[in-house]
Amino acid sequence: MTPMDRARSLRWLADETFDLLVIGGGITGAGVAREASLRGFKVALVEQADFASGTSSRSTKLIHGGLRYLNRLELKLVAEAVRERQLLLKMAPHLVEATPFLFPVYRGDPETLLALRAGLAIYDVFARLQAPVPHRILNAPAVLQREPQVRWDGLVGGAVYTDSRTDDGRLTLAVLQSAHNAGTTLANYVAAEAFLHARDGQVMGAHVTDTVSGNQLEVRATRVLCAAGPWADELRRMDEPGTRPVLRLTQGVHLSVPSHRLALSHAVVMRSHDAERRTMFAIPHGSYTYLGTTDTDYVGRPEAACVQEGDVAYILAAANGTFPGAQLTETDIASTWVGLRPLVRPRRRTSPSAVSRDYQLFRNPSGLVSVGGGKLTAFRAMADHIVNELMPGSRSAHSRGASLAALPGADGQQPTAEEWNRLARATGAAPAQLREWCGSYGSHLGEVAAQLPAKLSGDAGLDWHRAMTRYAVKCEMAQRLEDVYRRRTGLQLFSRDNGCGWLEPLADEMASLLGWSAERRRDEISRTRTAIDRMFTFRVDSLTPEEPAYVSERGGIYQ
Repeated sequence: MTPMDRARSLRWLADETFDLLVIGGGITGAGVAREASLRGFKVALVEQADFASGTSSRSTKLIHGGLRYLNRLELKLVAEAVRERQLLLKMAPHLVEATPFLFPVYRGDPETLLALRAGLAIYDVFARLQAPVPHRILNAPAVLQREPQVRWDGLVGGAVYTDSRTDDGRLTLAVLQSAHNAGTTLANYVAAEAFLHARDGQVMGAHVTDTVSGNQLEVRATRVLCAAGPWADELRRMDEPGTRPVLRLTQGVHLSVPSHRLALSHAVVMRSHDAERRTMFAIPHGSYTYLGTTDTDYVGRPEAACVQEGDVAYILAAANGTFPGAQLTETDIASTWVGLRPLVRPRRRTSPSAVSRDYQLFRNPSGLVSVGGGKLTAFRAMADHIVNELMPGSRSAHSRGASLAALPGADGQQPTAEEWNRLARATGAAPAQLREWCGSYGSHLGEVAAQLPAKLSGDAGLDWHRAMTRYAVKCEMAQRLEDVYRRRTGLQLFSRDNGCGWLEPLADEMASLLGWSAERRRDEISRTRTAIDRMFTFRVDSLTPEEPAYVSERGGIYQ
């Protein structure tokens, strides 16, 4: 894999004229850039913050068809998502893991066992009967045998079926790496400030600012796609002031708790306790179990979204209703995250959960094309459709095959049990813990191991996270300490004390590689600590007046 070189990308952005400029480095922009590059087009991609820093690292981390969409007869959406799930299991087995799901059914639930049986039968047909484990309908004792902690009162039965989990941030990064390998010129922390227009008013690129250095440049392109997720309306108005919004933002909150407080062998479907009775999940993730998600309307700046006390109460009520013995409280929460869904605004007034997750393209008179909606699971199929729209007739048998090729990390032999055990012994780590830290690197595990300190400290966790930090800077374009904590590794969400104990040594690693000043290093530690604190704003005493306020990703320019 060719390392992503930000300095070289910035030079090319300024010097080249591209067939397509993609604004937005989430999963949608990444997928489109990859697909267009695989078809032979010269593509540029810029992201105002870090790659996947918006919705694409803040999802429920599932690759799934969306069983609940069958109730709304969105058969096309579900069929596409299930087919893409099966493809991703082959394209990225290190990132997409088949997972058993348990769906308990209680008296009075919206779905009966008969309806669930019918829905899962359709689900398996959409998977062309290739699901790792076809669904099974269970009676109440069989449900309790599989997950003894679920509530037994009113339980009439349930079902077990297969969907998949992922690391959404690293999946987006793998797609970007694939796009880079196919020729895409890409850079993070490059914010679009204004659009370039030809004399006839047609868009022909963008004025952008490198928010790391403060340098400004022009990126010229024949076509421009806005794939900015929750920021899409803002960019559309920047091109055409006064244009009506096309998005309806809804907020999804998630909580994680240590697995010793809620240990599960399946992902379990939960239900909210309000009138809507919407489905949520409890999903095991290594040493943690995460819970979610909410679905409420959001109004405000996307970067200002945070977890509120009501969100926490809503999720804990569903979890304790499903697992009454757990008696989870706010003090059990190890981390939180919130993502905004950039859904297409419906014509009729409806609840947030009823808004379609399908995508739609919008065209400004200038020729700027924007994307609204979409699902993480179907990013590849969505990219295929979008490039067909932007570059008609460009699809070929060769590009189709390339689109289905393995993503980085799946393009070589996966680590064997013997290799995991050898690396664990050599570094003093438990094999299971090492897999939890590094399982998402796949065939690139050896490249990460090559970054281990020459002299091990005796703290295996710190040594491996030093290696991952070095790899993130050298190969994955990490520019901020928060990039490592939040998206390159699981430190912020899935580690003891959210990685606070390692802020200093990991900042040292990045400072050495990126040439940070002492002031920059201190600021990076402060920013990351603030980001960690922001996960707990629902706790009245979580922030003190002396702590710094949140800084927008567009702020903080360093020379």
